[in-house]
Amino acid sequence: MDYFLVLFKEYRHSIVAVATIIISLLLLLSVRPGTRSPGFVEDVALDVVGGIQNVIQSPVEAYQNFSRRIVQLQEMDLENQRFRQELKKLRPLGTQVIELEMENQRLRQLLEMSIEPKLRSLGARVVGDTSTAFANVLLINIGRSHGSRINASVLVPEGVVGRVVQAGTSTSLVLTLLDLNSRVPALVQRSRVKGIIAGFNGQSLTMEYVSKDADIRVGDQILTSGIAGSFPKGLVIGTIKEVQEGDIGLFRRLLVQPSVDFDRVEEVRLLIPGQGYQPSDRSKQLRTIKAP
Repeated sequence: MDYFLVLFKEYRHSIVAVATIIISLLLLLSVRPGTRSPGFVEDVALDVVGGIQNVIQSPVEAYQNFSRRIVQLQEMDLENQRFRQELKKLRPLGTQVIELEMENQRLRQLLEMSIEPKLRSLGARVVGDTSTAFANVLLINIGRSHGSRINASVLVPEGVVGRVVQAGTSTSLVLTLLDLNSRVPALVQRSRVKGIIAGFNGQSLTMEYVSKDADIRVGDQILTSGIAGSFPKGLVIGTIKEVQEGDIGLFRRLLVQPSVDFDRVEEVRLLIPGQGYQPSDRSKQLRTIKAP
Protein backbone atom coordinates (compact mmCIF):
# COMPACT_ATOMS: atom_id res chain seq x y z
CA MET A 1 0.00 0.00 0.00
CA ASP A 2 2.82 2.36 0.89
CA TYR A 3 4.40 1.62 -2.47
CA PHE A 4 1.28 2.81 -4.35
CA LEU A 5 1.13 5.97 -2.22
CA VAL A 6 4.73 6.76 -3.13
CA LEU A 7 4.00 6.21 -6.83
CA PHE A 8 0.89 8.40 -6.61
CA LYS A 9 2.78 11.22 -4.94
CA GLU A 10 5.58 11.05 -7.51
CA TYR A 11 3.35 10.86 -10.60
CA ARG A 12 0.21 12.53 -9.28
CA HIS A 13 0.19 15.27 -11.97
CA SER A 14 0.40 12.74 -14.77
CA ILE A 15 -2.20 10.49 -13.16
CA VAL A 16 -4.63 13.39 -12.71
CA ALA A 17 -4.14 14.51 -16.33
CA VAL A 18 -4.73 11.00 -17.69
CA ALA A 19 -7.76 10.52 -15.46
CA THR A 20 -9.19 13.86 -16.63
CA ILE A 21 -8.74 12.87 -20.27
CA ILE A 22 -10.40 9.47 -19.73
CA ILE A 23 -13.35 10.95 -17.85
CA SER A 24 -13.80 13.65 -20.52
CA LEU A 25 -13.80 11.07 -23.29
CA LEU A 26 -16.32 8.91 -21.43
CA LEU A 27 -18.59 11.88 -20.91
CA LEU A 28 -18.41 12.79 -24.61
CA LEU A 29 -19.15 9.23 -25.65
CA SER A 30 -22.14 9.11 -23.33
CA VAL A 31 -23.82 11.97 -25.19
CA ARG A 32 -26.06 10.78 -28.03
CA PRO A 33 -26.79 13.16 -30.87
CA GLY A 34 -30.31 14.57 -30.66
CA THR A 35 -31.10 13.21 -27.18
CA ARG A 36 -30.59 16.35 -25.13
CA SER A 37 -28.56 19.50 -24.96
CA PRO A 38 -25.05 19.10 -23.51
CA GLY A 39 -24.77 20.14 -19.89
CA PHE A 40 -22.04 21.93 -18.03
CA VAL A 41 -20.01 18.77 -17.50
CA GLU A 42 -20.14 17.86 -21.18
CA ASP A 43 -19.02 21.39 -22.12
CA VAL A 44 -16.06 21.16 -19.79
CA ALA A 45 -15.15 17.74 -21.16
CA LEU A 46 -15.36 19.06 -24.72
CA ASP A 47 -13.07 21.99 -23.90
CA VAL A 48 -10.58 19.68 -22.20
CA VAL A 49 -10.45 17.27 -25.13
CA GLY A 50 -10.20 20.13 -27.65
CA GLY A 51 -7.33 21.68 -25.73
CA ILE A 52 -5.52 18.36 -25.59
CA GLN A 53 -5.96 17.87 -29.34
CA ASN A 54 -4.57 21.34 -29.97
CA VAL A 55 -1.56 20.58 -27.79
CA ILE A 56 -0.97 17.33 -29.64
CA GLN A 57 -1.63 18.78 -33.11
CA SER A 58 0.61 21.87 -32.78
CA PRO A 59 3.93 19.95 -32.70
CA VAL A 60 2.74 17.80 -35.59
CA GLU A 61 1.94 20.86 -37.73
CA ALA A 62 5.22 22.49 -36.71
CA TYR A 63 7.12 19.37 -37.76
CA GLN A 64 5.27 19.25 -41.09
CA ASN A 65 6.05 22.94 -41.76
CA PHE A 66 9.67 22.36 -40.80
CA SER A 67 9.90 19.38 -43.17
CA ARG A 68 8.42 21.40 -46.04
CA ARG A 69 10.90 24.20 -45.33
CA ILE A 70 13.81 21.75 -45.40
CA VAL A 71 12.66 20.45 -48.79
CA GLN A 72 12.34 24.02 -50.12
CA LEU A 73 15.84 24.90 -48.89
CA GLN A 74 17.27 21.79 -50.55
CA GLU A 75 15.57 22.71 -53.83
CA MET A 76 16.87 26.29 -53.56
CA ASP A 77 20.39 25.02 -52.90
CA LEU A 78 20.26 22.78 -55.98
CA GLU A 79 18.96 25.69 -58.06
CA ASN A 80 21.75 27.96 -56.76
CA GLN A 81 24.31 25.32 -57.68
CA ARG A 82 22.91 25.21 -61.23
CA PHE A 83 23.04 29.01 -61.44
CA ARG A 84 26.64 29.05 -60.22
CA GLN A 85 27.64 26.46 -62.81
CA GLU A 86 25.94 28.42 -65.59
CA LEU A 87 27.58 31.65 -64.39
CA LYS A 88 30.97 29.93 -64.37
CA LYS A 89 30.40 28.91 -68.00
CA LEU A 90 29.28 32.42 -69.01
CA ARG A 91 32.08 34.34 -67.22
CA PRO A 92 34.79 33.51 -69.83
CA LEU A 93 32.35 34.45 -72.59
CA GLY A 94 31.78 37.84 -70.95
CA THR A 95 35.54 38.40 -70.73
CA GLN A 96 35.91 37.53 -74.42
CA VAL A 97 33.15 39.97 -75.36
CA ILE A 98 34.89 42.76 -73.42
CA GLU A 99 38.23 41.94 -75.06
CA LEU A 100 36.66 41.96 -78.53
CA GLU A 101 34.99 45.31 -77.86
CA MET A 102 38.27 46.84 -76.67
CA GLU A 103 40.10 45.41 -79.70
CA ASN A 104 37.44 46.80 -82.05
CA GLN A 105 37.84 50.21 -80.46
CA ARG A 106 41.62 50.13 -80.94
CA LEU A 107 41.22 49.01 -84.56
CA ARG A 108 38.71 51.80 -85.25
CA GLN A 109 41.24 54.30 -83.90
CA LEU A 110 43.91 52.87 -86.21
CA LEU A 111 41.58 53.21 -89.21
CA GLU A 112 40.74 56.81 -88.31
CA MET A 113 44.39 57.89 -88.37
CA SER A 114 45.16 60.57 -90.95
CA ILE A 115 47.95 59.71 -93.41
CA GLU A 116 49.31 61.19 -96.61
CA PRO A 117 47.51 59.93 -99.74
CA LYS A 118 50.65 58.43 -101.30
CA LEU A 119 51.34 56.27 -98.26
CA ARG A 120 49.93 52.75 -98.18
CA SER A 121 49.00 51.38 -94.76
CA LEU A 122 48.84 47.86 -93.34
CA GLY A 123 47.34 46.67 -90.07
CA ALA A 124 49.27 44.25 -87.88
CA ARG A 125 49.13 42.60 -84.49
CA VAL A 126 51.99 42.40 -82.00
CA VAL A 127 52.68 38.70 -81.43
CA GLY A 128 55.92 38.93 -79.48
CA ASP A 129 57.94 41.29 -77.33
CA THR A 130 61.66 40.52 -77.45
CA SER A 131 62.65 43.59 -75.44
CA THR A 132 65.55 43.17 -73.03
CA ALA A 133 67.80 45.46 -71.02
CA PHE A 134 69.82 45.98 -74.22
CA ALA A 135 67.12 46.11 -76.91
CA ASN A 136 63.49 47.14 -77.41
CA VAL A 137 62.07 45.12 -80.30
CA LEU A 138 58.54 43.93 -81.15
CA LEU A 139 57.48 41.06 -83.41
CA ILE A 140 54.43 41.64 -85.63
CA ASN A 141 52.38 39.12 -87.61
CA ILE A 142 52.91 40.44 -91.16
CA GLY A 143 55.95 40.07 -93.42
CA ARG A 144 57.05 40.52 -97.02
CA SER A 145 54.17 38.38 -98.30
CA HIS A 146 51.75 40.93 -96.80
CA GLY A 147 53.65 44.00 -98.04
CA SER A 148 55.89 44.75 -95.06
CA ARG A 149 59.31 46.16 -95.84
CA ILE A 150 62.40 47.41 -94.03
CA ASN A 151 62.15 51.01 -92.71
CA ALA A 152 58.35 51.01 -92.85
CA SER A 153 57.00 53.36 -90.16
CA VAL A 154 55.06 51.66 -87.36
CA LEU A 155 52.36 53.68 -85.58
CA VAL A 156 49.47 53.60 -83.14
CA PRO A 157 46.84 56.36 -82.78
CA GLU A 158 48.90 58.02 -80.04
CA GLY A 159 52.01 58.34 -82.22
CA VAL A 160 55.18 56.64 -83.46
CA VAL A 161 56.14 53.17 -82.21
CA GLY A 162 59.23 52.62 -84.36
CA ARG A 163 60.24 51.19 -87.73
CA VAL A 164 60.64 47.78 -89.34
CA VAL A 165 64.27 46.63 -89.27
CA GLN A 166 63.77 43.07 -90.51
CA ALA A 167 60.99 41.70 -92.73
CA GLY A 168 60.54 37.95 -92.96
CA THR A 169 58.03 36.11 -95.11
CA SER A 170 55.20 36.24 -92.58
CA THR A 171 56.55 38.29 -89.64
CA SER A 172 58.60 41.44 -89.11
CA LEU A 173 60.78 42.91 -86.36
CA VAL A 174 60.06 46.46 -85.22
CA LEU A 175 62.78 48.56 -83.59
CA THR A 176 60.96 50.84 -81.14
CA LEU A 177 61.89 54.44 -80.39
CA LEU A 178 63.10 53.31 -76.96
CA ASP A 179 65.89 51.16 -78.38
CA LEU A 180 69.46 52.33 -77.88
CA ASN A 181 70.06 52.11 -81.65
CA SER A 182 67.00 54.15 -82.61
CA ARG A 183 67.57 57.59 -84.18
CA VAL A 184 64.74 59.71 -85.62
CA PRO A 185 65.03 63.23 -87.11
CA ALA A 186 62.52 65.41 -85.24
CA LEU A 187 61.38 68.97 -84.63
CA VAL A 188 59.60 71.02 -81.97
CA GLN A 189 56.11 71.75 -83.28
CA ARG A 190 55.83 75.25 -81.80
CA SER A 191 59.27 76.71 -82.64
CA ARG A 192 60.31 74.36 -85.51
CA VAL A 193 63.65 73.68 -83.78
CA LYS A 194 65.21 70.49 -85.15
CA GLY A 195 67.15 67.70 -83.49
CA ILE A 196 67.56 63.92 -83.28
CA ILE A 197 65.37 61.71 -81.08
CA ALA A 198 67.40 58.92 -79.50
CA GLY A 199 66.43 55.98 -77.31
CA PHE A 200 68.42 54.63 -74.38
CA ASN A 201 66.45 51.49 -73.44
CA GLY A 202 64.47 53.34 -70.79
CA GLN A 203 60.92 54.65 -70.66
CA SER A 204 61.91 58.11 -71.93
CA LEU A 205 63.63 59.54 -75.01
CA THR A 206 66.21 62.26 -75.53
CA MET A 207 66.36 64.91 -78.22
CA GLU A 208 70.00 65.59 -79.07
CA TYR A 209 71.83 68.35 -80.96
CA VAL A 210 69.43 71.13 -79.96
CA SER A 211 71.05 74.56 -80.07
CA LYS A 212 71.74 76.08 -76.66
CA ASP A 213 69.85 79.29 -77.52
CA ALA A 214 66.90 77.50 -79.21
CA ASP A 215 63.33 78.42 -78.25
CA ILE A 216 62.43 75.41 -76.11
CA ARG A 217 59.77 74.99 -73.42
CA VAL A 218 58.73 72.11 -71.21
CA GLY A 219 55.47 70.71 -72.62
CA ASP A 220 56.32 71.43 -76.27
CA GLN A 221 55.25 68.65 -78.62
CA ILE A 222 57.87 66.79 -80.65
CA LEU A 223 57.08 65.57 -84.19
CA THR A 224 58.97 63.70 -86.89
CA SER A 225 60.69 66.16 -89.24
CA GLY A 226 60.58 63.99 -92.38
CA ILE A 227 64.28 64.59 -93.07
CA ALA A 228 66.07 61.67 -94.77
CA GLY A 229 62.72 60.02 -95.45
CA SER A 230 62.91 57.62 -92.51
CA PHE A 231 59.48 58.75 -91.27
CA PRO A 232 56.76 60.89 -92.86
CA LYS A 233 56.72 64.42 -91.55
CA GLY A 234 54.44 65.42 -88.67
CA LEU A 235 53.99 62.17 -86.74
CA VAL A 236 53.71 62.62 -82.98
CA ILE A 237 56.68 61.41 -80.92
CA GLY A 238 56.10 62.93 -77.48
CA THR A 239 56.44 66.05 -75.32
CA ILE A 240 59.40 67.76 -73.65
CA LYS A 241 59.44 67.09 -69.92
CA GLU A 242 62.92 68.38 -69.00
CA VAL A 243 65.70 70.51 -70.51
CA GLN A 244 69.28 69.47 -69.67
CA GLU A 245 72.74 70.71 -70.52
CA GLY A 246 74.28 68.65 -73.31
CA ASP A 247 77.65 66.92 -73.31
CA ILE A 248 78.86 69.51 -75.79
CA GLY A 249 78.68 73.14 -74.70
CA LEU A 250 76.93 74.35 -77.86
CA PHE A 251 73.93 72.04 -77.43
CA ARG A 252 71.27 71.09 -74.92
CA ARG A 253 69.63 67.73 -74.35
CA LEU A 254 65.84 67.49 -74.10
CA LEU A 255 64.23 64.72 -72.08
CA VAL A 256 61.10 63.64 -73.99
CA GLN A 257 58.12 61.68 -72.69
CA PRO A 258 56.86 59.36 -75.48
CA SER A 259 53.22 59.75 -76.45
CA VAL A 260 52.99 55.95 -76.80
CA ASP A 261 52.71 53.59 -73.84
CA PHE A 262 54.95 50.84 -75.21
CA ASP A 263 53.84 48.33 -72.57
CA ARG A 264 50.28 48.46 -73.96
CA VAL A 265 50.90 48.23 -77.71
CA GLU A 266 48.83 45.38 -79.20
CA GLU A 267 47.80 46.45 -82.73
CA VAL A 268 49.83 48.71 -85.01
CA ARG A 269 49.66 50.31 -88.44
CA LEU A 270 52.51 50.24 -90.94
CA LEU A 271 53.03 53.09 -93.41
CA ILE A 272 54.50 51.91 -96.72
CA PRO A 273 55.62 54.60 -99.22
CA GLY A 274 53.76 54.27 -102.52
CA GLN A 275 55.17 54.77 -106.00
CA GLY A 276 56.51 58.29 -106.50
CA TYR A 277 56.29 59.20 -102.81
CA GLN A 278 58.61 62.00 -101.72
CA PRO A 279 58.64 63.26 -98.12
CA SER A 280 57.39 66.84 -98.01
CA ASP A 281 59.15 69.61 -96.08
CA ARG A 282 56.37 72.16 -96.49
CA SER A 283 54.77 73.02 -93.17
CA LYS A 284 51.32 73.39 -94.72
CA GLN A 285 51.35 69.67 -95.48
CA LEU A 286 52.12 68.76 -91.88
CA ARG A 287 49.86 65.93 -90.76
CA THR A 288 49.83 65.38 -87.02
CA ILE A 289 48.37 62.11 -85.76
CA LYS A 290 46.54 62.50 -82.49
CA ALA A 291 44.61 60.06 -80.35
CA PRO A 292 40.84 60.43 -80.79
